[in-house]
Amino acid sequence: MWANDRIYRHFKHAAQLGGLVLCCTLFTVSMRVKAEDVLTLGYKFYQENCATCHNGSVEEAPTKAALKKLSVDAIEAALTDGIMQSQAAHLSPSQRMEIAKFLGKVPLVALDDSYYCNNRLLKPAESVSNQNKLPVGNTSNWGFGLTNERMITNTTITKDNVSQLELDWIFAVPNVARARSQPAIYGDTIYMGGADASIKAIDAQHGCLNWQFPVEAEVRIAITADVDEYGNAARLYFGDLSGNIYGFDVRAQEILWSFKAVPHPASTITGSPILHEDTVYFPVSSLEIVLAANESYQCCTFRGAVVAVDKVTGRVKWTAYTTDKPALVGENKIGIPRYGPSGAPIWSSPTIDTKRGLLYVGTGENYSRPVTQTSDAIIALSLQTGAREWVQQVTLDDAWNASCGRASQANCPENPGPDFDFGAPPILTVDADGREIIVAGQKSGRVYAFDPDNAGQMLWQKQVGRGGIMGGVHWGMATDQKRLYVPISDTSVYQRDAHKPAKSGLHAVEINTGEAIWSTLTPDNCGDAKWRCSPGLSAAATVIPGVVFSGGLDGVMRAFDAETGRILWSFNSFIKFGDIHGVDAFGGSFDSDGPVILGDRLYITSGYDKWGLQPGNVLLSFKIKSPK
Repeated sequence: MWANDRIYRHFKHAAQLGGLVLCCTLFTVSMRVKAEDVLTLGYKFYQENCATCHNGSVEEAPTKAALKKLSVDAIEAALTDGIMQSQAAHLSPSQRMEIAKFLGKVPLVALDDSYYCNNRLLKPAESVSNQNKLPVGNTSNWGFGLTNERMITNTTITKDNVSQLELDWIFAVPNVARARSQPAIYGDTIYMGGADASIKAIDAQHGCLNWQFPVEAEVRIAITADVDEYGNAARLYFGDLSGNIYGFDVRAQEILWSFKAVPHPASTITGSPILHEDTVYFPVSSLEIVLAANESYQCCTFRGAVVAVDKVTGRVKWTAYTTDKPALVGENKIGIPRYGPSGAPIWSSPTIDTKRGLLYVGTGENYSRPVTQTSDAIIALSLQTGAREWVQQVTLDDAWNASCGRASQANCPENPGPDFDFGAPPILTVDADGREIIVAGQKSGRVYAFDPDNAGQMLWQKQVGRGGIMGGVHWGMATDQKRLYVPISDTSVYQRDAHKPAKSGLHAVEINTGEAIWSTLTPDNCGDAKWRCSPGLSAAATVIPGVVFSGGLDGVMRAFDAETGRILWSFNSFIKFGDIHGVDAFGGSFDSDGPVILGDRLYITSGYDKWGLQPGNVLLSFKIKSPK
């Protein structure tokens, strides 16, 4: 459609610079299309190619309203070589650009000076030697330690003063509709990823930007770091939505190494890496479960993995896959080649057992048949070699992909399973008798305990939530070694599960037995909300002495009394905060990441633009109110 590729590249470059007037002029001269017709073309292409999914009929797809929060450039990149590349492959470059222009906003180019610390963009070398202003806390990975207990002790917040938490500052990311990278705090700096394909260093006291660095795709996970003698971050480790993994030097502000964790084109990194000694362990999951909804897609060839990487050189020490290499097993319902076994992705951060030299991961379902014994399971791998030491599968015969929710179901496996992933990492903790125990929560709503000294033999299992495709435990439980705190989602996106009573809320169970201690069902604040509002708790929980924090899909962050379950404090983040440092700031649903607490502060991101939830673009900092 374009006269030549050079004109297209000129157009794309102009869009990146925010030169919308130049672009429209160029388009009119080259194509002899009136400027007022540009949006009409974009609307037409959107209706023909995108509306079916993004107008609400496909729950996991962001709505059109959420997409309109993004920049033109971000949407065009997603269609050309990003997450929507497969779906948009049949479109010409100009058609993809028209869709991007119809949906997207002109990128912001004039942020307030206050967006940057000291009214300038600091280099890391200017800040890493500062003395710490915050206390040192273990926020070095997703689970606040090697065992993923999600327990923080270095804080002055208690159940007696938690009601005095007040919003202190807001940091907003321009032109994004979700904020789901859990903050990681080192020294006086917060490191977090962004949906704008960047990593950011933010002043933890004042909420201004120290610096940011562009990467290939969205970083949605908690960033892991090595620290120097001052407690500041020296090297960062993270992965992106396109499946790339990175080692990053903070002082030099440069990438040390980066590569695709595994060669599969649909691989992605949804779980945070974990650092132990000189090795970084990366979990690998996949977008293929969604791609399978396309009846012409050759389903399925991805297999979950853990990749062990030397933290300095980036050399791969070993890669452990969760299934055998897929082979051709037949055709789907319209004659497209079908492969298997596949799937068993690892959605969450690994757990390290230094005593036994093992690494534990939870897996999801198989995407296609034949099924394997490694799906919906807890797997123990050798830290040194990646060899599989034991597997405990809790749900048999679970083969499922997104085709099962579509009309044609061309790639849906025969007799599809219930889609009961382990989306949250297993927790290695200590029970009341001083015995080490592994506990894990599943989307089925069941919580399991395993014996690490007996090849993972199951010790107990308890049904805590209703469970379902969007039910049960999603991203993370927490424990203070007294009680296990279980956030339950139990939303009813899929009506298959809706006839059972939902148990959306926070539940405390005995670590020794799984017996219920208390259950607090979260109130339904949704009223007549037009979006998929829910009282469900899908995001990871965090516990401090005496208090458990858990954010809801309804946009409410709550603090619960750890002993009784009573709600001590809450904050509704579903707010239009207005102009913050030159950025339109707005909060929304809490999903995926959980709160980080250090000293007298609580940090949390707000906004999730999938599953019909409420978009948002903010990092919020709360602080205990000073006495007058």
